[in-house]
Amino acid sequence: MVINPSLSMKSFAKGITIWAKNVLPSLLPFFILTRLLTYTKIIDHIGHALTPITQKLYGVGGVSGYVYIMSILSGYPVGAKITSDLYTSGKITRKQAYTITSFSSTSGPLFILGTIGIGIYHSTRIGLIILISHFIGAILNGLLFKNKDNDIVYDNKPITNVNSINISDIMYDSIKSILIIGGFISMSYMLIELLIQYRMFLPIEWIISRLGIDTEITTGIISGIIEITTGSIMLSTASLTHIPLIMILTFLVSFGGLSIHAQAYIFLSNFNMPYKNFLLQKICHATISTCISPLLCLI
Repeated sequence: MVINPSLSMKSFAKGITIWAKNVLPSLLPFFILTRLLTYTKIIDHIGHALTPITQKLYGVGGVSGYVYIMSILSGYPVGAKITSDLYTSGKITRKQAYTITSFSSTSGPLFILGTIGIGIYHSTRIGLIILISHFIGAILNGLLFKNKDNDIVYDNKPITNVNSINISDIMYDSIKSILIIGGFISMSYMLIELLIQYRMFLPIEWIISRLGIDTEITTGIISGIIEITTGSIMLSTASLTHIPLIMILTFLVSFGGLSIHAQAYIFLSNFNMPYKNFLLQKICHATISTCISPLLCLI
């Protein structure tokens, strides 16, 4: 940053622009509305309706179904945010929160279909394969991290009265969360630009090139592990055939990238979830989704 302040400023500004144009308008309304919903009886009704299914599959209450639905509609890191809100409001236990995170930390159709499928690769089919693999992988991943305390079920106890909701607190909490996410996104873009500019990936690229893998592919994957969008753009110019490309993209989307991990962990820390647990969940999710994707390519 000191050596090349111009590059640092430009890349950081690019991250802010992407956050302001794409993330802010899509996530902030979800943050506010889902926070409001945690104070209503809507979640109680959803929880009791889905409890027989989710209790059998995952050993958690039906409210987890609500978290999964909202996560697949809006994408990272909404699932982690809602799980945190439910825990702090007393609707779920810490062990339930751990399990819910394993299948409710997902990307959304707007990013997978819009940004990656159509925006970067100009292919609805690629977007759909990644999307379906990603969502099915999340459902199956939850089975690996099933809550073993089967006596813990969703309890329909009122947390607070709807009339006592403090709107200003909800707005403050939501805006603070979205600003922190913006900081992580901007820092990630700047970090990747600096690493590429000063060839910090060179040792890894050299080692992997001994295996006959193109350096463009290596750089794209490493960048995607840090930040999904940047890695996806870099891979679009790499010499990859159809199925390997989809498998790599599916892995990156399901893994989430370290930028997403940092955003999610803001909320996961509220129920003291160790990062190594979340990292293991995302690696397993990415592996399962990646194994599903080539099967869908054959359909």
